[in-house]
Amino acid sequence: MKFSPYIFCLLFSFSIINNSTGQCTIDYTYTAPGIYPNPLPDGYAGQAYSEDITFVMPLDTMGATIQNFEIISIALPVGLDWICNNSSNGCNYNPQNNQYGCINIFGAPLTTGTFDIDVGILVDVIASGQNIDNIPIDFQISLTINSAAVGNTGFTSSTGVGCAPLDVDFTNNNPGLILYEWDFGNGQSSNLETPPTQTYTNPGSYPISYTAYSNIDTLDVYTLTEVTIENISGGWGPEYIPFVYTNGNDPDPYFIIYEDGTLIYQSSIECNEDDPITWPVNINLDPNKNYELTVFDGDQTAATCNQSEVVFGSDDNLGTHVMNFVSCSNCTAGSNATVSTVIGYQQVNPVPSVQSADTISVGNSPGIPNIVYDSANYIVYTDSSQFILQWYLDSNMIAGHSDPIDTIMSTGNYYVIAYNSFGCSSISDSIYIVYCDPSISYSIDMNANLDLYTVIPVGHSVSWYENGILIPGANSTTFSPTNSGDYSAMILDLTTGCKYVTSPYTYSVGVEESNAKWWCFPNPAKDIVSVLWPQSLAIYEIDIFDMSGRLVSRYSPNQSPFIIDINDLQNGQYIIIGKSNKENIQQKIVIQH
Repeated sequence: MKFSPYIFCLLFSFSIINNSTGQCTIDYTYTAPGIYPNPLPDGYAGQAYSEDITFVMPLDTMGATIQNFEIISIALPVGLDWICNNSSNGCNYNPQNNQYGCINIFGAPLTTGTFDIDVGILVDVIASGQNIDNIPIDFQISLTINSAAVGNTGFTSSTGVGCAPLDVDFTNNNPGLILYEWDFGNGQSSNLETPPTQTYTNPGSYPISYTAYSNIDTLDVYTLTEVTIENISGGWGPEYIPFVYTNGNDPDPYFIIYEDGTLIYQSSIECNEDDPITWPVNINLDPNKNYELTVFDGDQTAATCNQSEVVFGSDDNLGTHVMNFVSCSNCTAGSNATVSTVIGYQQVNPVPSVQSADTISVGNSPGIPNIVYDSANYIVYTDSSQFILQWYLDSNMIAGHSDPIDTIMSTGNYYVIAYNSFGCSSISDSIYIVYCDPSISYSIDMNANLDLYTVIPVGHSVSWYENGILIPGANSTTFSPTNSGDYSAMILDLTTGCKYVTSPYTYSVGVEESNAKWWCFPNPAKDIVSVLWPQSLAIYEIDIFDMSGRLVSRYSPNQSPFIIDINDLQNGQYIIIGKSNKENIQQKIVIQH
C-alpha cells in the first residue's frame, strides 16, 4: 500500500539579503509554524533575485516528537541557487533547540514561467519509543519569473516626434557590454554600441527596440522529471526469514539521488508495493557533475507504516543506476532492480541584460493656412483652426495670440504659423494692415481771439468743414469763422492714411436769438451769460443742459435780465431752456473760458 508520511507544515517567509555573504535573516515576528508568504515574490528573467525564507518548525506531530529536519534539495528555476543559515551542519535543524531557520534564494533566473518549487526534507522522529529516521517529505512553494520589463532605460533619442524627413540620433545608456541589437523600425538595424544617425523619410510610427547583453553564452539544462522503479527481483529481505517473501509481503521501495556522492533527493517510500511505481520529480542536472540513482527497500524507514519492519534493521540497498543525461527505459540498478528515467533537455539562450523600446513618431507639415482681413471689424482670421496657431506681426511673435481670430491693434504685416501635433509647421502669406486706433480723438476749442483751433501731431494734416461741407483752403490748425454754424475738422495721418473727425463745434457770431421772445448773450460766453425776456413771458425756471442731455444747472430767476455765472462750467456746448406758464423756449450757447 502507499505510504503517507506524517504531515509537516513548514511555512516560509522572505526578505532580501546580499547573497554574497551566504547569510539570511530570520524574521522572528512569526511564531506559529507556517510559510510566510507563499508564493514567493516575483522575479524577472536576467535580473538579480535575492529573497530570504524564514521557516518556523513544529516540535511534534500526531504524537511523534520531531528530532531533526534536514533540507536536502530545492528544485529552483535555472539560474537560481540556495543556501541555508546552517550550511556548516548540512542544513540540519533540531526544532527542540530552535524552531527557527532560514534560506536565501539568489541568482539571476534565466527562464520565465510559474514554477512549483519542490523542497525536499528528511525528518527524524521518535514515535512510540522508536527512532524513525530519514522520513522524506516534499512540499512546494510557488515562484513566478516574468519577462524583464521593457521600458526605455537602454537609450535616449535626440527627438521622439518630428516632421518628415526626420533625422534622429540615438545614445546608448549602457556602454561596454558584449553585444547590442538595435532595430530602428525603418528597415535599418545595427550591432554597434553607438549607432549611426537614422533618417525617417515618411510619416508614421516607428517602433525602436534595443537589446544589450553582458553574456552571450548558451546554457544546456537537463531536468529529471520522472523516476520509475520497474521491478525488484530480490535482495530486499533476509534469506533466513523465508516468510518475508511470502504471505503477501512485498518490498517497500524508494530511491535516493546523489550528485558527486552528495545526497540531493530522497523520494517518498511506497509500502508493500511490487508493481512498477512512478515518482514525478523536478531536479535540474548539472552536465559537469555525476549523478547516481540508488534503489532501496525500506525496513527502518518503513516502520512509519508497519512497526514490525524495525526488526529487519536498516534499509536494504538494492543497487545503483548511473544517469547519463538521457532518458533510460528498464535500465539495471545493480542486480536486483530495474529503473526508468525521463530526462528533458533545454538549451537556454542568453538573457538580455537590458531591453528597451520606444517609438519615433513622424508626421507631415500641415497645409498652408489662409488668412483674411475684416477691415470693418479690425480682425484677421484663418481657416486652419484645427491646428495650433501663433500670430506674428512684422516677424515678431505676438504673445498670447493663438486663436483662429485675432484682433488688429497696430499697423504692420500680419501672418500666422500653424503647427500640428508632430511639431510640423506651415506659414501663411502675410497681409499688410493699416490700423486706425479708435481710441485716438481730436477736439476743437476756441482761443482768446474767438478763433477755432485743433492740435495735431507732426505728420498729420487738417481740413475744416462748415455744416458738413469742406471749406476750400482751410488747412491750418486755426480757423476764423465768419458765419454761425457747426464746424468740424478732419485730421489725416500722412503715414497710415487714417482719418479722424472731431465732434461738431457750434459757433455763433454775436448775440443770436433762438426765439424773438428772449435773448442769451454773449455767445460764445466766457464768464457770464445774460438772459433777457419780456415781462409778459413770465419765465420762472432756467435750466442748463450739456450736449449729452445731462442737467448741469437750474435757476429760479426773479427778474429780467437774469445774470448766470458760468465759471464752474467746462468749455463746450450747452442748451439753455427757459420755462414759463405759456411755453418753453431754448437756446444753444458756447462756453469758452
